[in-house]
Amino acid sequence: MHARRAIIAVGFAVVALGASSAAAQTAAELFDPNAIQEIRLSVNTRDLAALRQHYQDNTYYTADLSWKNVKVRNVGIRSRGQGSRNPQKIGLRVDMARYTTGQTFVGLSTIILDNMWQDGSFLRERLAFTMFEKLGEPAPRESFCRLYINNEYQGVYAITEEIDGSFTKRVNGETDGTLFEFHWFNDKQWRAEDLVSIANYKPLLEPRTHVLDADSTLYAPIQSLFKEVNAAPDAVWLDLVGQYLDLNQFMKHVAIEQFIVENDGILGYAGMNNFYLYRFQGTSKHRLFVWDKDQAFLAKDTGVATTSDNILFNRAMTYPDLREVYLSTLESCATIAKTDDFLLFEVDRLTAIIYEAAISDPKKNYTNSEYNDAVQFVRDVIAPRPDRVLREVAAIRQRF
Repeated sequence: MHARRAIIAVGFAVVALGASSAAAQTAAELFDPNAIQEIRLSVNTRDLAALRQHYQDNTYYTADLSWKNVKVRNVGIRSRGQGSRNPQKIGLRVDMARYTTGQTFVGLSTIILDNMWQDGSFLRERLAFTMFEKLGEPAPRESFCRLYINNEYQGVYAITEEIDGSFTKRVNGETDGTLFEFHWFNDKQWRAEDLVSIANYKPLLEPRTHVLDADSTLYAPIQSLFKEVNAAPDAVWLDLVGQYLDLNQFMKHVAIEQFIVENDGILGYAGMNNFYLYRFQGTSKHRLFVWDKDQAFLAKDTGVATTSDNILFNRAMTYPDLREVYLSTLESCATIAKTDDFLLFEVDRLTAIIYEAAISDPKKNYTNSEYNDAVQFVRDVIAPRPDRVLREVAAIRQRF
């Protein structure tokens, strides 16, 4: 108890209406990778019915949230997701300050309750984020929970840290960078082409910080980035593009996605998807943050890309130093995954944590037999992946 009292004494207790002061809970506990949490939401029955009926809308409804000894009243909840939206097992964005200015939950202004509707194993995103973390790339914190709404069990969910200003401060130590959330549109399958006008970038990249800045301030550096990606001559491409993008980090990000067999990321089958773009404070230089990886480890016997219809990746691969970043990152992924069967061990460890909750999940998109098959499929993808990638990288090196 002394440690908990000390935490309260230095001001880390949750500030929330109705929160108990008996013991402080922390974000580290919420995102404990070795436990499954229990989250409870209380929602007006009429509002809950409307939320399910209008699950395609982003309308907020009032709820109370409980976790351990913490109760946060009057939070805002809304449906979220793209292909995962459904009225049965609703994915939720929980905004603590929607109706109470400044209210937080264990220091977080928002959490995502991910229904994992499109992942029969419930494992893919957590495993993908683990690989990014192992390679030194920031990823959202994520843990699992049993979710109850009005005391009815909704199934196993992922609690995911939202990428926002607090996230960028945590991982970059900066308080004033500019963050953009990428939005995929079916009729705008973007592969790093020069979109020319600021108006064409706005629908794809929504500011999540500096939201009141002028469009020219927000988007001119992005406009310049992709102009140079497409138009700069080879002799000066590295210097001109490098003003606006951390190219080493970009290649590292793509390499990790290639190792985890991500088909809906930067080199996505339908154009770039599932990332945040961050501009470092006081500069015009950007980097990527990973997001939404429930389509990772989706196929067996998949090679790693050396060319792509993504213009930025294709041009970057023509430069030996950037190509080496890409190839060495793939090798590092393979070595990490292979050492002591780390990634296979993670499959088994995480499955043990959530198995009971998953089997008893009444709203999941799969039967229990299909769930077990999906976990085995992920194992079957991962088991040969390190050796295959190492062989491919060796062959690629011989070609260049």
